This record gives sequence, C-alpha cells and structure tokens, in this order.
Amino acid sequence: MPVFRAVRRVAVAVVALPTLAFAAPQEGFRSAAQKALDFLGGDTARWQKSNNCYGCHVQAVSLEGLSVGMHNQYRVPKPMMDEVLRGIMHTPGGSRTPGGLTHDGYPRTAKTFGASAFARYDALVNGKLTDDLLKLSKDLLAFQDKSGMVSGDHQSYPVTTGPMQATYQAAQTWRQAYARTADDMWLAPLRQAEKYMNAQARSWSEKPEGVYLQDLNYVTMGLLAAGASPTEPHLARLLKHLESRQLKDGGWSLSSGTSDAFATGQTIYALKLAGRTEADTSVRRGLGWLVEHQEKDGGWGHGGSGRAEAMWGVMGLVSVDVVSIAVKGLSDGEHVTPVMELAVKATDNSGAEVKSVEVLVDDLSTKKSSGGELGFTWATKDLKTGKHTVDVVATNAKGQQSRRRFEVYAGDLYLLELGARFTNEGSQVTLRNIAPEGMKGQVKLEVRSAEAKAATDVVYTSTQQSAHGAMAFVFGGKGKDGKAFATGRYEAKVAFLGEDGQAKQTETLVFVHDTPEAQRARYAEVEGKLDLSRDGSGAANAKVDLVDEEGRVVQSVRSNAAGQYRFKGLDSGKYKVRVQKEGFKAEEASVDAQAGAAPAAAPVSLH
Repeated sequence: MPVFRAVRRVAVAVVALPTLAFAAPQEGFRSAAQKALDFLGGDTARWQKSNNCYGCHVQAVSLEGLSVGMHNQYRVPKPMMDEVLRGIMHTPGGSRTPGGLTHDGYPRTAKTFGASAFARYDALVNGKLTDDLLKLSKDLLAFQDKSGMVSGDHQSYPVTTGPMQATYQAAQTWRQAYARTADDMWLAPLRQAEKYMNAQARSWSEKPEGVYLQDLNYVTMGLLAAGASPTEPHLARLLKHLESRQLKDGGWSLSSGTSDAFATGQTIYALKLAGRTEADTSVRRGLGWLVEHQEKDGGWGHGGSGRAEAMWGVMGLVSVDVVSIAVKGLSDGEHVTPVMELAVKATDNSGAEVKSVEVLVDDLSTKKSSGGELGFTWATKDLKTGKHTVDVVATNAKGQQSRRRFEVYAGDLYLLELGARFTNEGSQVTLRNIAPEGMKGQVKLEVRSAEAKAATDVVYTSTQQSAHGAMAFVFGGKGKDGKAFATGRYEAKVAFLGEDGQAKQTETLVFVHDTPEAQRARYAEVEGKLDLSRDGSGAANAKVDLVDEEGRVVQSVRSNAAGQYRFKGLDSGKYKVRVQKEGFKAEEASVDAQAGAAPAAAPVSLH
C-alpha cells in the first residue's frame, strides 16, 4: 500500500529575475584550487617525513584545508588524507600519543589548532574523528576564563596571533561538538565565547582602523560559529570594513600594505562563511589575485609562515564549489516578512550546464526550475512560529550538486538554543537572544524541581533586561533562605517578556543540578540522529517526544541543525522516541535507557 506524504502548500508565483551576474564560469579558480590542494598535501607529507612530530599548525591547517576541499568536491586522494591524519593522530605529540596534541611545550596552542581542524573534518568529511573531537572539546574548557576568552600559550605572528584566534578555534570546536551530539553542555562555553567576541566586535566595528586584519577575520568567523547572523549590525559593519580593506590589485595585506596570499585567502574564506559568493565583486577580485600570484608548484610560499600562507590561500580558493549559487532577497538569520521576492542564479564553475535549481523549505520542495535561474514570490503566512531552513540546491549536467542553506525565523521567536551546564558556581542556564537591538523587553528564568516526588513550586526566579546575543543565568547552590538546593533534576522555564510584561515566547529545559559524574551515575540519556531517507542528511527542527511505558510524554526537544537530538536526566527504563516533522510520515523507535551506561541510541529515518 503506498504511503502518501502530506505536502505543505506554500504560495509561489514566477516573477522577473533581478540581475544576479557572475563575471563568467570560474574554471580558473577551480583548477588553481586543485593545484593548491595537491601542493598542500604533498608539502605536509614531506614535512612529516622530515620532522616526525605533530607541528601544531602544519597538520592542523592542512587537515582543515583538505576537509573543505573534499566538501566542495575537489580531488583529495585517500593516501594524501590518510598521511595528514597519520601525522595529526600518531606522530609524537599527536592526539593518540601520550599527552595528546602537544608540541614544543605549547599544549594549549597545539590543542586549539588540532581541535578546530577536527571540527571541520567532523562537519565536512565524516565522523571518524568524533571521539577525538569530543575529548579535545573537553580539554579546551580549561582554557576559557570568566570573560569567555580562550587563551593559547604561544604567539608568533602571523601563524599564532593570540586570544581572538584561540577563542574562534574553540567556538568552532564547541559548535561542532554540539552539532554532532545535541548535548546542550557545549552551548554554555560557546555562549561565553560569543559574549567575549561580541564585545570585541562591537568595539572594533565602531573603530576598526588599526585593528589587525586577522583579528577582524577571526572574530567574524568566531561569531558565525557561535550562531550570529551576518545581518546583525556590528557584524555587518565588520564585513563592510573587511571589504573596504581590499587593495587596488584585489588582494588583502596583513601589515605591509602589499597584498599577500595569507591575508587574501583568509579574508575570502571569512567573507564566504558570512554568505558572500563569487557574485560579489570583492570575493571575485580576491580569488583572481590568488590565481594570478600562485606559483608553479601550487603554493605561494614555503616553510614556516609560508606553509600557513599556502594553507590560507588554499582555503580561499577551495571555497569555490562546483556550482556557485547567488541568492537575492533572503539573508541568513532574518525574520521572514509576509511576502518575499526571491531570486537565484547558479553558475557551474567548469563551464558545464546547470540542469536545475530547487528551493526546499524545511526539507520539502517548494519551487524547482530547469536551468540555472529561478525566481518566485514566497508567501510565508503559513509558516509556523519557530526556526525554518531554506535550502537552495543546484544540479549540473554531470549530476553534481551544490547547496546553500539559510536559517530564518517566523513569528515571535527571540530565544534560541537553551542549554545548561553544571559548574563550580552552580548550574548555568544559557541562551542566544536574537531580539532586534533596541527592542525593549526582559528575559525571565523560573526553576522548578522536576523530580517525581518533589513539589512543583518555583524555587528560583531571575530576570534580566533583554540583551542581543549571548545571555546566561546561574542557578546557584542556595536559595534565599540560605538552604542549599538539593541535587537532582530541575526544569528551567525561560520566557521573553515584552514591554507589557506578557510572555511572547516560552522555552523549557530539563537539567540536572549536579556534577557530570553524578549525572551519569544517577540518570540515563537517549540520543539519536534523524536522517532524511532520500539522501541521509540530517532533518533539522523536527519535534521529538520521549514517551514512557504508560504513554506519558516525559520530555520534548527539537533536532538541531545536523538532525541530532538528545534527552538527559532520565530515569532508567524503556521508552519510545516519537518524531514529527511536517510533510513527513510520523516515526517511532523503542529504546532501553539505563543510568550509568552509555546514552541509548535511537536513530530514526524520515520518509
């Protein structure tokens, strides 16, 4: 019997396509990037053979460059990747050798570089290094101070540049740890890092003159990793300033006023992460400079900082995917308007034909056209309040696909990614506030016991003025009566209150007020990934309920951007995981969760 899928109807109408012009297919960019990747892999292998040790930036930056290259469909031979992995994993100082990622007495710098590279590999290639990523993610927690800054232990320009670089690397690491596990413990350090970077970004966006270019690039990439939108005012100002620093010849300079591959590649990569494309003049001119100044062997320099320069040159070039996708009328991280005029233009960078362009809203096909152009009016009135994904997928004549994802918001949605973590101060409850700057309001936290036999009265309340970006509350060790709060399971209720004092949005989270070791011993966990059956990619924003044997919903969560979900603080027992995502068949999976054991896994495929 066939299964009929419910398809949400989204009003669309064909419209005239606004001008979105690429200069030409970028064959030269792709071929130069392939040449640079070959240089990077070969040069790293030679260095490893000569030195036989983990060299911080040498293997780490190479692994990051090769990972981006694989993701954007360049040729990365398996022996080349295996050799770089061998160097970062098994040579003296490598992650699986005694001490784990140490080099020349600088363990902090070694670990921040290595962890950031593992994060890119884990996100863009596969989960082969997930265990190593999570171990390093925990190691990095010790490097963060109360301000949110992460500090290294080595500074040698231009390769290692100080706290902004290390904070960006840690943010990228913790973001991927959360993406891979959906464990909200990673959100607290990420929010702290965001708070530090946000303060710097605000200051620099107002007075950017004289600020070191790499610091501007790292704070841009770090805030994006933390979840900031490129349309947020201070970040938007920084992006414009980065573009304004481009020199007449198309390149960027670290300090001398003469363009170099290090500055040019890194700035292009930062701009691309922020949503710029080859359709943007600054990116296209910068790529042109890299191609023009590339040496015959594929690099731009050799040894020391020259190797790092080659890495960033590679990162700039390999950001050019098989098909470049330009989108007008839609920005990542924005609240949708009732009617949006969207236009897409896709250009194959080998000069081949683009066969189709498709737009999917929340993983459901909304509009598809033959050829490389698509334009339509998107009526968003039927979108439910919450987060939504918009994917633009272009397919060329060879069957190769490139994809761009946008995350947008509908309705009264201001508080994102509620998380909790136990610390020496108590339980931190953190969130990301996306209410527009200048919007008046308050964020209120209420905490209740969530143990079955405990009273359900509010035991703790705290209210803060709404502040755009990272926010944090601390549920401390004692109440107003001076008595210590009992260890155990609690529910946090966080609300965004408007000027009238009425709640516009409310979110809840179950957390355990106790040490991580005690949590694992006393409570069980359930985790899993929601896969889309058509291609195995993660299903984001799906509602996931955990139901006990008596049919009661114990907890409810939503899958993260990678399709991962997790339930924590559970009594041992048998449960059912029920998944609902609009337009897909409801699914259910049974699971047996036990305290003191590894999280019970319940992956689900959506059809």
